[in-house]
Amino acid sequence: MTAPDFPTVETSESPARQRRRAIRGALFSAVLVILACYLLVVALLAFVVSTATAAEFVPSGVLLAAIPGWLAAFQVPLTVTGSPLSALPLLPTLLCVLLVARSSRRVARRHRLRKPAQALPVVLVMGLSHAVLGTVLAVALEDLRAPVRVIPWQAFCCCGLLAACAATAGLADRCGMLYQLWHHVPGDAWYAVRKGLLGSAAVIGTGAAVFGAAVCLALPRMHERSVELGGIGDAAGAALLALLYLPNAVLGGWAFVTGGGISFGGSAVTPLSTAPDALPPQLPMLAVLPPEQPANWTVALFAVPLLLGVLLGWSCRNLSERSRDRQHLVLLVVLLATLSVSIPAVLSGGRLGGEYGPFSLRPLLLAVTTFAWLALPALLTSRLAGRRDADVADPVGVAAVPDTGVPDVDPAGAVVETTDGESNGVAVAEHTGAATDTEVATDTGETPEPGGAEPSESDAPREEGPSVEFEAVEPEEPGSGEEPVFPPDFPEDSAGEDEPPAAGTDDEHSDLVSELSATSSQNSG
Repeated sequence: MTAPDFPTVETSESPARQRRRAIRGALFSAVLVILACYLLVVALLAFVVSTATAAEFVPSGVLLAAIPGWLAAFQVPLTVTGSPLSALPLLPTLLCVLLVARSSRRVARRHRLRKPAQALPVVLVMGLSHAVLGTVLAVALEDLRAPVRVIPWQAFCCCGLLAACAATAGLADRCGMLYQLWHHVPGDAWYAVRKGLLGSAAVIGTGAAVFGAAVCLALPRMHERSVELGGIGDAAGAALLALLYLPNAVLGGWAFVTGGGISFGGSAVTPLSTAPDALPPQLPMLAVLPPEQPANWTVALFAVPLLLGVLLGWSCRNLSERSRDRQHLVLLVVLLATLSVSIPAVLSGGRLGGEYGPFSLRPLLLAVTTFAWLALPALLTSRLAGRRDADVADPVGVAAVPDTGVPDVDPAGAVVETTDGESNGVAVAEHTGAATDTEVATDTGETPEPGGAEPSESDAPREEGPSVEFEAVEPEEPGSGEEPVFPPDFPEDSAGEDEPPAAGTDDEHSDLVSELSATSSQNSG
């Protein structure tokens, strides 16, 4: 994989001025996001109050009630008339996170923020503005003696942390944070991250399918609970409340099929056992929990995460050629899918107020069961369907060859024969090893003198050795100006380079023969 090339934008203003402008823009965007979230909560409360049977619509009361609603959207635990309410809906939280991320990205684009260091002021402004406002609202509810109370430090931490994480997610791609990670993470790991995101989507889709099937089976009980509420307006408000808790219900569907189950009060609902306590009548959606012992066929639900693990392993069979590296990448994929459901499960649980017991998705047990159901079949499938180690050829490492100091050229030298069709087959021989006087004299037609140099070891015939190979070489064009290739150990000498070719020679390579002869004569002298 190749790293993406992000264009750099040159700005004429100084970094300090650009930082100040970014801080002002982030502060303005944070105010707009806070107002947008508050108006969204006001609209929801206005719909519920206007459709309720025994409720009176008072604008000032709706605006005041929207303050704890805004805090609940950022997962701040509430205390309603002395009863704790911490099992809050996740759908408003997701909407607020999307608004903060989108506004942060817009600030970065407007002020041309391209570096990770430039994103820090925007993240701090977004986080601190929400944290300070949450603390102010918590203190205001305490001073107004409202029926809803909030602990100030919890409001500061929840609002600030959620807004900072959302802003970071919105700026990760725009300000080059992912680009910096690109250089430190191997290329195969990025493919694993993509598979992990697809696996997370598959897990959430499976939970949604399970919850949809449970709703279809529990329609009669849900209708009875809706009738018990009274008028149509109360049922509409209960339906809206169930819609806000829809992400919680999807996570509960996945927790049910993995065997971890859903705990409500002192009982737990699993495919093997169920004994739910008293359920709040204001939530008809809780009627999907089976009131009696589950049937024997519910054990077959364990095949759902098993099949999903097999599909996940099949999609990861080509992540790497070696089985060991592929197994590590599969574990990374499963880990990402596990975190995608375990972290929201922590936020989904809590108390529902009154005499009703705490509601929990058992996050720790959910993480263990999800990892086990997905990892084991995924590892086995990727190992069986992927490429075997025996089929992978080991690359030849250049560094593994020892350096003995001996050149790769054969001592005897390889003779290269160059022929020309117009010269009636006259051959020109070039040595790639060390040349001797005898060989040069033989090539030029001269007789070696009896008192010449003694033949070297390379001139002696070798009983066991490679035979002399000949290779046809394309002739050089006249006037190309290319120097002849001399052997590495052959002494270079300028004598004879400018010597004209012999008269009456029409061969194009006669100048090469003359240069070889002149150079060998200089060496023998």
